[in-house]
Amino acid sequence: MTIEPTVPPVDVPRGTDGLATTPAACSSIHEQSRAFLETMLTDAGAQRLVVGLDGGVGAALSATLAVEAVGESRVTAFVMPAYVSHEAVAQTAQAVASTLGIEHSRLQLHPVLAAFQETIADSSGPAEDLIATTNALSRLRMACLYYAANATDGLVVGAADRTQYLLGSVTKHGETGADCLPLAGCYRTEVRALAEEVGLPEDLVVESPGSPLYPGTSPIGSLEVDVETVDRILRRRIDDGREVATVAEDIGVEPSLVEKLESWCARTAHKRRPPRVPSPADPESP
Repeated sequence: MTIEPTVPPVDVPRGTDGLATTPAACSSIHEQSRAFLETMLTDAGAQRLVVGLDGGVGAALSATLAVEAVGESRVTAFVMPAYVSHEAVAQTAQAVASTLGIEHSRLQLHPVLAAFQETIADSSGPAEDLIATTNALSRLRMACLYYAANATDGLVVGAADRTQYLLGSVTKHGETGADCLPLAGCYRTEVRALAEEVGLPEDLVVESPGSPLYPGTSPIGSLEVDVETVDRILRRRIDDGREVATVAEDIGVEPSLVEKLESWCARTAHKRRPPRVPSPADPESP
């Protein structure tokens, strides 16, 4: 099975496990990411970077890189909880913003979501649909970030990583609907290593895959395997194209696990592609 990842992996030297987690690799990714954000802002002629903080390592790292790239005075953050269960991670997100010294606002999205559901309830199915609600929240958060960016001549910085992209644990036009995604080429294990490199708190570095505001959205939680093992499988099978049996033997897992992860990648390929458009007719066809 051939899977086109769309987003290429970060191009740096790798360790024997195939992942870019060595000090040299982290240092290279660190500099590339910082320069990438600085160049993005300059090329766009924009004035600031806008980030959403969700209490997770990816968002905290993206905000940190943004500050390093353009300075704290040109970065704005938003913390956007919707439910009481989001309170702890919202406080973590606010603490990250305070530590970085960036301007930040807290937006309570539950009233917005409730009004949205009430408006479309008669024509769009049950309001309690969990998948639809989770996706709507992700898109509402991105809409808020873009409103702020439009109003302040800014660019939206997303936090999705390569593990999320390949496994489809992101919402189309939600977490990936940003102007730039500095971590999209990095597996979650590499994101954690880079977070250690820049000095983020340990409790953020070891948090579970996916966003804390969307618990249960990562398929990794349904497997009895850690994120690093998943990343090593994805690296060997998807990026390097090694055979299933070879990957399983190299890593010491069952071939069925490799096949399951590959299947998830294939089923969620639509999340990594741009919108489909009609193909132009062949001018030589009758």
